[in-house]
Amino acid sequence: MAKEIMTDILCSESLDISMAANLHEALKKALDSGTPVNLQARRVERADTAALQLLVAFIRAARSRGVAVSWNEPSAALCRCAALLGLAQALEMPSQG
Repeated sequence: MAKEIMTDILCSESLDISMAANLHEALKKALDSGTPVNLQARRVERADTAALQLLVAFIRAARSRGVAVSWNEPSAALCRCAALLGLAQALEMPSQG
């Protein structure tokens, strides 16, 4: 059985505006590839609104193109930040608890 091709995006410890351009480029390449995307976010210690809005836009674009997006162990800090900003549902974050 062939292994499914997937694009992994490794989120840095600081998911903020300072890295938004690099993240945007990685997300664009992943979207253009058309393969399922796995967001690896277990190392995220802090995130800001700009980075999370970028991820929301990416997830919406991926869904409109039929590209699957999944989270791989999003950190508690990332989940808290997404919840505080009211973006957990838009980010399709897995339930915590």
